[in-house]
Amino acid sequence: MTKRTFGSVDRLPSGRHRARYLGPDGQRHTKIFNTKADAWAWLASQQTDLLRKSWRAPNASSRTIGEYAQEYLARNDLRGSTRVLYGGLWRHHLATPWTDVPVDEVTPAAVRSWHAKAGQTTGPTALAQAYRLLRAILNVAVADEAIASNPCRLRGAGTPKASRPSRALTATEALQLGEQLGRDRRTERYRALVLVLAFGGLRFGEATALRRSDVLGNGLLRVERSVRRVGGRWVVGEPKTDAGHRTVALPAAIAAVLEDHLEKHVPTSPDALVFSTSSGGYLARSNWNSTFRRAADAIGLPAVRPHELRHTGATLAATTGATTKELMRRLGHSSPAAALLYQHAADDRDADIARALDAMLGAISEARDDTERPEEP
Repeated sequence: MTKRTFGSVDRLPSGRHRARYLGPDGQRHTKIFNTKADAWAWLASQQTDLLRKSWRAPNASSRTIGEYAQEYLARNDLRGSTRVLYGGLWRHHLATPWTDVPVDEVTPAAVRSWHAKAGQTTGPTALAQAYRLLRAILNVAVADEAIASNPCRLRGAGTPKASRPSRALTATEALQLGEQLGRDRRTERYRALVLVLAFGGLRFGEATALRRSDVLGNGLLRVERSVRRVGGRWVVGEPKTDAGHRTVALPAAIAAVLEDHLEKHVPTSPDALVFSTSSGGYLARSNWNSTFRRAADAIGLPAVRPHELRHTGATLAATTGATTKELMRRLGHSSPAAALLYQHAADDRDADIARALDAMLGAISEARDDTERPEEP
């Protein structure tokens, strides 16, 4: 056996060489090599990692992505609907290519190749969600020091690419859309929904989970839950973020429409859904999307997506001069970055601000002229 300053190498009866060293975790780490030179080179690399503080236990890196995924999906802090969503993403988009791959063998090139191939058969939203889940799983491996860094480094891959930028409706367009729905007996029950989404900024799942007891009076709505259809069944859970638990104030005109809706379309039970199908069940997003598009086409609206009603509510709130913190609270956002996305609409008022400043300067100039003009004899 030969000893040096770090670790040791000894020759085995098979003729191969065993490198060993005591790691900072208090465990003895061993690896077998065909040559003595390779054994010492490995020890040197381990020592270098220790000096650079990038060392990780060699046996930790042998765990597979599938093993990490199993633990990640079993976490206690995942909401029920999130657990169902992640489970489906793993089974349908990640399990086949990644289950048996050791985490230390995942490279940025491998992630890039998977993403490109998956993009040929997977929609943009599901692909972005699957990528975010893979990145989150590998972040645990980074925290465990099983890998030095996360190989998921594709810029923008976690955000689905929309076919066009989001468009906010004007307040007039939103009212016209509500009026159009109200004209037809078959869609009258959805007039209040479109107005609550457009002027309250609720997420669709939050609005369709509202119960009569969540309407507090004076235009106030209590948001405590959200509903979504996952794997063929309805899953009711917490709002998307902790900040999603909130009370939202509706404009008086919209609150009046909601009160009329409650009287005409909602049973008196406190647990009755505020926005539901005619039979009182949860409203499917696909059915709502079809109803929304027909009404939008009927009044000649430019291309607009149902989710843009929330964008509308956020944008209208921003144009009132609401601060970032106020927008976060109203929309149920947990980070300023999300609320700031909607404040761009306030930038459209820049010309109005400039005109107001011009008027101010003009008033000052006129006042000076009056002061400096000599009095007539």
